[in-house]
Amino acid sequence: MKLARRICYWFSGLFSKGQFNADMEAEMQLHLELRIEKNIASGMKPDEARYAAFRAFGGVDQIKERCRDGITWRLGEDLVRDIRLTARILRKNFGFTAVAVLTLALCIGANTAIFSMVYALLLKPLPFPEPSRIVGLHNVFDSKSMDSNLVQYVDYKTHATSYDAVGLWRLKSSTIGNDGAEERITAASCTPEMFGILGVVPLIGHFFTAENCRLGENRVVVLTESYWEAQFGRDPGVLGKPLQVDGETSRIIGVAPRSVEAFDSRMKFIKPEAWKPSWIDPTQRYYLDTPLYARLKRDVTASQAQAEAAAIEHRFYDGAPDWNKKLLDHAAYRVTVEPVQTTRTETLRAPLYLLQGGVVLVLLIGCVNVSNLLLVRANGRQGELAIRLAIGATRGAIARQLLVESLMLTLGGAALGVGGAYGAIHAINHYSAAMLPGSMPFAIDRGVLGFTVAVSLLVGLTIGMLPMANVLSPGVSVIFHHATRTASGSRKAKALSGTFIIGQVAVTLVLLAAAGLLVHSFANAVAVKPGFDPENLMTARIALGRPYWNDHGAIFQKQLIQSLSEIPGVSGVALAEGVPFEGGLDSNILTLKDSPLPSDSVQPNAYQVGVSAGYFEALHIRLLEGRYMNEHDVDGAEYIVDEHFAKKYFPGRSAVGAHFTFQNRHLPAKTEDWPVIVGVVQNIPHTGVEDLSNTPFTYYPLLKAQPEEPNLFVRSARPLDDLILAIREKLHGLDRNIPLYHVETLRTAIDESFNNRRAVMLLLGSFSVLALFLSAVGIYGSLAFDVSQRTREIGIRGAIGGSRTQIVGMVMRQGLSKAAIGLSVGLGVAVLVCRLMKGMLFDLKPTDPWTLVLSSILLGTIAAFASYIPAERAAKIDPIEALRME
Repeated sequence: MKLARRICYWFSGLFSKGQFNADMEAEMQLHLELRIEKNIASGMKPDEARYAAFRAFGGVDQIKERCRDGITWRLGEDLVRDIRLTARILRKNFGFTAVAVLTLALCIGANTAIFSMVYALLLKPLPFPEPSRIVGLHNVFDSKSMDSNLVQYVDYKTHATSYDAVGLWRLKSSTIGNDGAEERITAASCTPEMFGILGVVPLIGHFFTAENCRLGENRVVVLTESYWEAQFGRDPGVLGKPLQVDGETSRIIGVAPRSVEAFDSRMKFIKPEAWKPSWIDPTQRYYLDTPLYARLKRDVTASQAQAEAAAIEHRFYDGAPDWNKKLLDHAAYRVTVEPVQTTRTETLRAPLYLLQGGVVLVLLIGCVNVSNLLLVRANGRQGELAIRLAIGATRGAIARQLLVESLMLTLGGAALGVGGAYGAIHAINHYSAAMLPGSMPFAIDRGVLGFTVAVSLLVGLTIGMLPMANVLSPGVSVIFHHATRTASGSRKAKALSGTFIIGQVAVTLVLLAAAGLLVHSFANAVAVKPGFDPENLMTARIALGRPYWNDHGAIFQKQLIQSLSEIPGVSGVALAEGVPFEGGLDSNILTLKDSPLPSDSVQPNAYQVGVSAGYFEALHIRLLEGRYMNEHDVDGAEYIVDEHFAKKYFPGRSAVGAHFTFQNRHLPAKTEDWPVIVGVVQNIPHTGVEDLSNTPFTYYPLLKAQPEEPNLFVRSARPLDDLILAIREKLHGLDRNIPLYHVETLRTAIDESFNNRRAVMLLLGSFSVLALFLSAVGIYGSLAFDVSQRTREIGIRGAIGGSRTQIVGMVMRQGLSKAAIGLSVGLGVAVLVCRLMKGMLFDLKPTDPWTLVLSSILLGTIAAFASYIPAERAAKIDPIEALRME
């Protein structure tokens, strides 16, 4: 209790110092007057009584100091005084303060924004109980990660002992509404175990059960909290209401909490995953269908679950037919068990860590810059500090005041930087959605703020330590000696400042080289010819409901193409699975008849793309050999392959007329029953130019596939808005319940396919520009201060005949020599760092000489310009005025 009361006295003394002094003065005056009256009453004369009272009372000033020490916290009082003094000094030197605070604000703000993204996408645990126990089971087939299917779900649910629960989960598009008011949205489909795996409970209502996974019993939906809030205003009476989903009436039975959306933020509601028992084929274990997830038991590790999965798959292999074993052997088939957070963010780790590393380097440059400014500024204050030491100030007091100055600058920069980070996050969220679709928008939370405060304090201590150590290392006489000389600064301070500049230049070159590689790589990627003409080509997606999942769908496709072809100004119409550069296609194993490949070669595989007649003509895809697909190719017996397929699987001979099949289980007995290649077209990067799987493409008649969501392609020079209205009118003339969505030009679709690479390039490029600016400011500030301190010396040089050119050259040599050393060091480091970026580059070596040379030239030019400005100022110094000032 006494300690608490004392602490209260301390802090109240800090902020009520005037009142304490007044009360103390009045109390001591009262004691003196009482003593004087007592002395007079004893017979003393007034003057003698006053003198005796003061002598008995003791030193008034000493008593005041002891009382202040007892009432207030001396260190806190000293800190308050230092803060007030520092505020006056910084306000007086507003230019220096503004430069330092803005430099730190840019660096700390950038670090806060990027760390927020890294934390949200990579480090922040999913908002589920014990998220590390949630794992995904994925098939790896032919060096390609593929999802699991119903067979494995049933098998693992029955035989696996490593999990509390095993479930299926996938995203799918659904159409809600009817009578021309349809809307296409993203939904999820899962088995009821997924809610237990995620560890969530409904906000209202209940989740579906295993009975709802039967066809006919699956017409129920669970809304997400965001969708419930946006569409129904959080109305609890939504339970039991009907909702038109894919042309069928479903019933709303519950609302899932917002945490479920962290699994994928795109979904609006969740449906039961339903199937028929006849769909389960025990021999099809690796078929791409629905992802499999599980929750590990508390005493089971992922490695133990991996071993059990290997045993289960080995048991399947032992009982598999020979044709299946052959495929599995060729493809090195296996199952991986990994934490969900790891698999979700695996492709993001390299670019995000690169961005975080880049922004840390920018912070390092900023710290060096401000530390250098503080160093040269403290070096110029040696006279002031010498006088303070000479009249009794302790080294600790001076060190504390210098440290308070650096901390105030840093905290000011941090406050300004966090404000800027809030604005930057809105822009970065746009790119994070492209980098990890389905991720929740991130913000600066308490953890990130704590990180920012910790970094700010560390930065403040760092930038204050070196100047403080340099200034306080000599004795009083040495400091005073330097202060009364020509203020050219200590040799040690100059060496330290030069080292700072060298480090700035080296780190900046590393960032410039990394950003240059990304820019060069991006240019290489966008320069790849798409293999078709994207101009005046519109793409959209249509959703065909259950009534079209039969022969009626083929009839509708023909009617739609014919109807849209009648629109004035339309020169080509086609349907296809997927959009070039978009991806999302399946790669499957195939068998070549009379294969020319060696028997021990890897089992061939290829992507399959369903297209309508007229697809290649509408996209202006060049035919290399054979013929295009026509409306008579409907049974899937005719294929068109790309040039890559022909060269890879039929080297040295024509592919037209050759036979192959994706039906590896039962190979056709007769040659005429094998699908035949009727044409070869130029390569189209359907999965993007950066797909390094070396997998070719095949095209088959879309009429056979009858897809649920075919992509529509229309070539026309008409304005896009007018074209969309005409297409909707024609489409609704055929069926008002078919929605048209994801409408965009194909040029836009191609540009969006580079969003990931563009985001990393722009962010790292902005950091490089910031680093370049800070380095230029550092070189300029150091040389400008040096020139201001050497005014007398430069004046003497001019007085004894030094030319303007000689003075400019002398000053510029100081800056350029340090820059040259920094460039040499930076080149060596850049070569090592850029090698780590090999996996992020497209058609470019990490040691690309042009990028390194151009980065060095750019940085050298900026360094020369930053050196020239103070050099030019030095050359304009009037010798007479310089000597008169001294």
